[in-house]
This record gives sequence, structure tokens and C-alpha cells, in this order.
Amino acid sequence: MKKSWWRKSNSHTLEKLFWFRSVLIFVQVVTSLLAKYVFFVSFNGVGVSCVIVLLILINAYTWVHIKRPNEASSNEIFLQLVIDLAALSALFYFAGGAANPFVSMYLLPLAVGSILLSQLWVMGLALISVLAYSYLMWFYPEQHAQHNHQSFNMHLIGMWISFVLSAGIVALFIVNMRTALLRKDKLLAAAREQSMKDEKLVSLGTLAASTAHEMGNPLATIQLICSDLKADEVISQKDINTLVEQVQRCKQALQDMSSVAGSIDSNDIDRLISFKHFLTALIQDWRSSRPNLECVFEFQECDEGFIVVPAVLAKALVNLLDNAADASPIKVSIYAACNQHEAHIIIHDEGEGMAEETMQAIGNKPYSTKPDGIGLGAFLAHEAIQKMGGSVTLSNRSTGGVETLVKLPLRNINDQ
Repeated sequence: MKKSWWRKSNSHTLEKLFWFRSVLIFVQVVTSLLAKYVFFVSFNGVGVSCVIVLLILINAYTWVHIKRPNEASSNEIFLQLVIDLAALSALFYFAGGAANPFVSMYLLPLAVGSILLSQLWVMGLALISVLAYSYLMWFYPEQHAQHNHQSFNMHLIGMWISFVLSAGIVALFIVNMRTALLRKDKLLAAAREQSMKDEKLVSLGTLAASTAHEMGNPLATIQLICSDLKADEVISQKDINTLVEQVQRCKQALQDMSSVAGSIDSNDIDRLISFKHFLTALIQDWRSSRPNLECVFEFQECDEGFIVVPAVLAKALVNLLDNAADASPIKVSIYAACNQHEAHIIIHDEGEGMAEETMQAIGNKPYSTKPDGIGLGAFLAHEAIQKMGGSVTLSNRSTGGVETLVKLPLRNINDQ
């Protein structure tokens, strides 16, 4: 699983801490200068300057160690954030104690820690910050000598309580929320992986059903010749050649299924090709497998549309064509039209048509009207086409037979 950004590498994590501390140092320098020379606030300038210089040296050390190949440990990250808390405490000690208006900056290392560390470490940071703030609140020298008004003391106490509550929220709830989000990401990744597996199963099922269609006619021919052989025990050279030819067709169908199934995970399944070229080649190959069938095929209109061709799309369309040819072994008509965004394929057979409940069942579950059919071909063809964002619709024709309408999404090559 891909790591989150805060765990990618030592350099990435320490670089985040480096820039966080750099911003902190910049804010401290600016506020110190404004307080002394603009607002004329008295504070221990030497102490504040020493703390800022020390932070700069620590940040320089961090920058030097950013390029180390090993990952930063939780101990190191925790120590870096403790240094920031200690520096903030020293700055507040030299500049007003708990009355310093920037005392809420204690929350910044906690917020960073809630992203980089586990909950136990964040709770440790929260405890340290609360203890430091409490020291400034109750034991800071001159704190109460300077401010002996009860109302101001109440204000300071309120600030302390607010900080404790905020630190507790960061340490408990925000870390829990982050953990929940990570768990949700893992569940979504697992769901996507399962969805990909399901799609592969549908693809393999479509390949198997199409292969069963392709092998049906050769096996029927073999069975017929074997029955004649059993009846009169005489077989001609022509029959032998026919048997060899039909067995070869079965072997070729199995080889095609194996080669296509092996390429399901390859990058070739997502290539864009011209829809017109794809369908024309598909119909030509399908015609060769049914030489005795009259097949009318024409494009009524066609713009230059392109299609993303999964390995199973051709097999799914062949399944639908085979169903039409089985219902109408004399003649099948195929019409196609497309623009840059959508293609329509209309298949007309001249069979007896279907009952309404039969058309509703086909595509929703395995269903067959053939005595020796297993009912997977049409079902898996519908599933494969729907996975692509297309649709298959069956309807009875007024002149007899069934019309199969296939809609497929196309793409404009300029969009790529």
C-alpha cells in the first residue's frame, strides 16, 4: 500500500518540521521587534534573542540531516517537537509568561504532532505543553505581583482552561479522526481491489461463454459424423477431413480464449482504436465462422469515433451475434452508426421472436431458450458491455424476429 506523505521518507518528514520551525522563528522575530520598537513592551530581550539563536542552530542541524536515507523515527520527531515546546516556553518565560497573547501557539506543535505521530506520542506532547503552561500560570515570577486584579486573573485562568481543553481535543479527537480516515482509505482500497477482481471474473466468464459458442457448431458436426459412423461403420475421407477441421476449430477457440485471458491485465486492453475499423474487422472474422449464413452489414453513418477496447468486448459482441444466428440461421442483418461520443449497433434476426418475460430475464441472470444451452453467453455479454458504460436492449420486431440494440461509449481522439 502506498504510504501517506508524512511517512514517505526521512527527508520529507524532517523537511516539513524544518519549514514549520522556520515559520515559527520568523514569527517570533517579527513579533519581538514589533513589541519592542512599535508597542514599547518591556521584556527580557537578551533571553528572547538567545532562544531564537538556539532555534536557528537547531533548525540548521535539522536541514543538514534532511538528506539522510533512513526514515525519521517517532522518537526523533517527538524530540524535535519537544524542542519547539521548550523554546516556546522559554520565550513566554522571558516575555510575559501566561499573560503573553501568543501563548496559544503551544497548540502548533500539537497540531503537527497529530499528523506525524501516533496518539500515545501526541498525548505525551499535550501533557508537556499543559505542564509548561501551568508553570507559567502559577509559578512564573512576578506574574501575580504585576497583575493583582481579580478580573485579570480570572481571564488568565480562563485562557489556561481553554488551552487544556484544546490540547485534549487535539490529542484525542483529531488523532482519532485521522486514524478513522486512514482506516476508511484502506477499506476503499480493498473495495477497489475487489471490484477489479470482479471485473476480471466477468471478463473470464465472457471469454468462456464465447468460446462455448464457438465450439458448439464444431462439436455438433463431430457428433453427427460420429452418429453416422456408428450406424453404418463406414466413414469417407471427406468425413475424416471434416472431423479434423472441426477439432482444429475447437483447439483454435481454446487457444484464442487462453491468449486473450492472459492479456486481461496488460496495457493493450485500454488502447484507443477507430470504432469503424474495429467493428468491420470483427464482423469479417465472425462471417468466416458461419459461411452458410447470409449476413447483411452496413454503416448507416459514422463520424470518426474511437473506442477503448477491453479484451472481452469482441467476445461479448460475438456472443450476441451468435445468439442472433442461432435464432435465424439463414439471414442476420447488422447496422451500425456512430458519432464522436456514442456508437449504436443494431442486430436483426428473422427468428420467431421472444416472449416479454424472456427478454426481461436475458441479461439479468443466466437464461437460455436452447435445449442444450447453459445461458451464460447473453448474460455475461450484457455484463461486459455495461461495465464499459454501454447497454444492450432487446425488442421484438414488427416483421418478426428480435432486434438487439447495443450502445457503446466512444471517445474523441483529441481528448487524449
